[in-house]
Parts: sequence; C-alpha cells; structure tokens
Amino acid sequence: MKLFVSDYDMTLYINEHIDEKVLDAIKRWREAGNIFAIATGRNKFSIFEQIEKYNIGFDYLMANNGALIFDNERKIIFKETIDESEAYKVVKSIFDKFGATVEIATDECIISVQSKVKNDILYSDAFKIGKIIDIEEIDSIKNIIQINKMTNNIEKTKTVADFINDNFKEVIAYGNIRTVDIVGKKVSKANGIAFLENKLKNKIEKIFTAGDSNNDIEMIKKYDGYVQINAGENIKKITNKYFSLISDIMNENL
Repeated sequence: MKLFVSDYDMTLYINEHIDEKVLDAIKRWREAGNIFAIATGRNKFSIFEQIEKYNIGFDYLMANNGALIFDNERKIIFKETIDESEAYKVVKSIFDKFGATVEIATDECIISVQSKVKNDILYSDAFKIGKIIDIEEIDSIKNIIQINKMTNNIEKTKTVADFINDNFKEVIAYGNIRTVDIVGKKVSKANGIAFLENKLKNKIEKIFTAGDSNNDIEMIKKYDGYVQINAGENIKKITNKYFSLISDIMNENL
C-alpha cells in the first residue's frame, strides 16, 4: 500500500481549477488500495468547501499545515493548538509592526481581528471569516489553531514570516506567496505524515509527496518528494523531481 500526500493550492488545485485527469488519477489510486491525503495551509472550513465543490476523494486531510488531521469521515484524529499567551503576543506584535487585519482559526470559526480604526480590508472569501472582533478583544479567543497574515506581495510575506520566526520560539511561520501561516512550533506537513505513518504502522511501503511552496519544503525533503514545475526557484532547487499535474506521478506509480 502506497501513501500519496499532496499540497492543495498550486499543486492539486492549479489556477483555480482541478484537472479531470487529476480527479480520475486520485480515484484510481484509491481503488487500487492506496491512500491519498491532502496537506494544506487552508483552514478546515475553506478546504472542506473545496472538497465538496470538486468532489475530491480522500483518506486523510491535514488542514492548517498539519495542526488538524481528519480521517475520511471528517473526524479529527490529531490536533495541535498554539499556546494562548504566545498567540496573543504574536497577534499584538503583528498589529504593532505591520497593521491591518489578522485572521485566527479556531475549532468553531475563523475570526478576523481588526485594528481600532475599523477600515481594514477583510479577507472573507480567502479565510471563510465567521466573526470579526477588535484587537482589544484578542484575549477572549481560545483554542487557537493557526494565525494568518495576508500581505501585498511575496517580499512582504517573507518580511513578516522572518519577523515571527526571529522573535517567537513557540511558533513557526510559513511564508507562502501572499499569506503567512503561523502554527505551533511542532506543526508541519512532514510531522503530519509521520503521524499517519505511525497510525498505519507497517502498512505503507512507499510515500510520495508533492508541493510548491515553503510550507511543503520539509515534507518534500524528508520523503524525496516532487515540486510543481512552476514553483519558485527557491523551492525547485531542493529536488530534481518535477511535475505538471500530480496525476503524472500517480500514473507512473500505480
């Protein structure tokens, strides 16, 4: 039995579309007795909406970069939250240094934290925001799974991620193109895969991983994975194994 772990955005879902060849390959991969997992930085509300929209079959889902892991019945089998006092400090520091809104994922909903002026841009579609609060109310939020900060460009994303990683030791920030994902220090897609390995014991003969961004680097390195051909050069340099569609990899290994 083989395990295939795919990132979602710009790996499985490319340019706001999933190719029918990819959906067919996932179906045949699972019908052959193999396991398919999605690993994404998206929160559970956003990724489940996508799964329903495209009718994506899966065995396991890692949301929030592996902070939440679900089985194919959507039951949580793993959860890692951020220490609340650390999370509050992170959010307040982001506001002080960079301004604008910060989004927080909890079990219940996605919360957008606004500044006092209340003229911030809200990223409702991107994060499926369910509640809006002021920065003064931050201490009321419990059970924090992930913190997100949207930016204007990749350079600002790197600046924010570097600031978090340089100043806070209990969290890790993954800078993607225009989004910084902040999770507990032990959270990563690679550690999520390790959890699945342990859960499945000795049933897995080979693991395949595919991704395109900074939050995919560790799992690609650890499991000798593949990088999407249009990924940034800093990601492509970690391997010489590239793909256009994940179906290319699946079809070769069925």
